[in-house]
Amino acid sequence: MLRSAPRPPLSDFRCFDTLDVDEAREIVARNFCSHRLERMSAADRFNACQNRVDGKHVSLNYIRYGADVTIDPGELSDFFLIQIPIAGIADVRNGTRSVQSTTSMGVVLNPDRHTTMRWHAGCEQVLVQIERSYVAEIATRMTGLGVNTIRFDPGLDLKRAAVSVWAKRLRGLFGAAASGQVFRQPDDPRQQQLEEALVTSLLDAQTSTVSHIVGDRITGATPAILKRAVAFINDRFDQDISLLDICSFAGTTPRNLQMVFKREFGCSPMEKLQDIRLKFARHLLLLSSGNLSVSEIAERSGQRHAGRFSQAYKARYGETPRDTLRRRRFC
Repeated sequence: MLRSAPRPPLSDFRCFDTLDVDEAREIVARNFCSHRLERMSAADRFNACQNRVDGKHVSLNYIRYGADVTIDPGELSDFFLIQIPIAGIADVRNGTRSVQSTTSMGVVLNPDRHTTMRWHAGCEQVLVQIERSYVAEIATRMTGLGVNTIRFDPGLDLKRAAVSVWAKRLRGLFGAAASGQVFRQPDDPRQQQLEEALVTSLLDAQTSTVSHIVGDRITGATPAILKRAVAFINDRFDQDISLLDICSFAGTTPRNLQMVFKREFGCSPMEKLQDIRLKFARHLLLLSSGNLSVSEIAERSGQRHAGRFSQAYKARYGETPRDTLRRRRFC
């Protein structure tokens, strides 16, 4: 959990400090996106401030408004925005999900969902802005699958062990940035490593539409034929491929590949193929806003028989594909 300090975070990297609502709106919009900013009461003292450092794909920020304000940025479009109060409370709605954000509950704003917020008087927050395309790039590298769209659970519970560890990493990054150790040269290899580690650990820690996929990474010690086989499956799982197709690409025999898969994964190559197809289908189902039918999602994930797909999906996840569509947890 990030805690308030006598001086606001990143105080030496001030963007603005103003009593004027229009000035605050204009400068914040330059760094993030156009939005509506309105005071809820003329009696509150509006005293806005933003501190900011920019990396290559990630920026760190501190913002306060002083007064009770409403903020309506709509869809952020190009970036995820993580907000964690270090003082006060904010009420946030992202898509259909509402979160009361406190010092123990941050929020992840998904860029393709409409956002509205109310920052109550005295609310101060640290914010992490991450390019949407960069999150997709890291997720693709982690999973081996072409992940174009990701949606996080908006509620960032800082009491959860994995999220707490991520928040500790973030605190360290804010401290290093404040002392000028990082966020000085965006193309510095160390800066890029830190940004990659921050996003990788976020994907590991925070529930999202790819959470059920990211845990299946293979290590550097994995046999080469297995790496080639998995790469082939990941690249072509949506196509009609056979065991012989996989073996031919991996450069080995069916018997040998069966033994390697059994030893490393506890399953056969074709069972692994089905596993990846089901995981990708679940990813699409969790993202869907009704624009894709179950049969279309089955087809996109390489399932050619909708009935067998539904049976396999229910056996794996304890609910039918239509049940997942109805829940639409990440909308």
